[in-house]
Amino acid sequence: MPDRIEREAAAWALRHPVAAADRAELDAWLRRNPRHEGALLRSMAGLSVIENTLAPNVDAAPRRGKGVSRRWMLAGTGGALAASFAGVLGWSHLNSQYVATERGEIRRLPLADGSVATINTASALRITMARDSRRIALEGGQAWFQVAKDRTRPFIVDAGIAQARAVGTAFSVSRGSDGVQVAVTEGTVAVWQPNSSGEMTILKAGDCATFRPGVATPSVVTQPAKIERALAWRNGDIALENETLGEAIAQFNRYNRQQLVLADPSLAHERLVGLFKLDKPENFAAMLSASLNVELTFRGDEIRLSRKRFPAR
Repeated sequence: MPDRIEREAAAWALRHPVAAADRAELDAWLRRNPRHEGALLRSMAGLSVIENTLAPNVDAAPRRGKGVSRRWMLAGTGGALAASFAGVLGWSHLNSQYVATERGEIRRLPLADGSVATINTASALRITMARDSRRIALEGGQAWFQVAKDRTRPFIVDAGIAQARAVGTAFSVSRGSDGVQVAVTEGTVAVWQPNSSGEMTILKAGDCATFRPGVATPSVVTQPAKIERALAWRNGDIALENETLGEAIAQFNRYNRQQLVLADPSLAHERLVGLFKLDKPENFAAMLSASLNVELTFRGDEIRLSRKRFPAR
């Protein structure tokens, strides 16, 4: 029983401040057992200790030591700091803003707290700013966040099967039908699944975590150069470094009404290097024509790509 209570409390601590829709569920959990409130306070204290380790004061001298383990379990942590969280069960009034981008639109959105969200094409998110929290619900698509430091107001991105919590950092969250990716470009971010029983993964700059539906833990890789290339869309570019033509076409088609179509599937695995403008698929097609002997056929909103056929001698 005590272990189960601590695991449940840790899961609630990771979700704090909870969304308005979940408050009734939390209240019911607190009323169910008089031990629940104390367990929640202990887990909140433990999370605070972890965040202080992950994001030391920017004016402080760098700390030396063994560093922070990538995986943490919050259950059972805390103790002496619990009293400082006596007010965490009082919830603030929330103000929400819904933002959506169209195909081909990339929007840089300053937030009320000084953070900035750069929102990718065909994306939708809801921004909720309160006195004690900053919460982003990413409904679909992708956004890159530059987070203003504020220890008293955690910055949480909810992408369904994955959530991320950051203090004074920069990171990207992408949500699609096949899963969620969190990529860190600066600082440190904690990520977890909502039903992970308090287990979270610590990501540092250059790390990328991929969450898949039905998979208990994310896969994590460290690829800082690949992350920067993948985020070239922030400047309206596509950066290719040995990616396939099929992968490049998929990127262009996300942003443009004029679609690139592989009429010859054998071209899909050709490897490419270069920097191209997202909104200029015709220029990209012209490059393919010159460098890969690709024949272009224009049909309405399509540019069809096939190999040039040379007459036999």
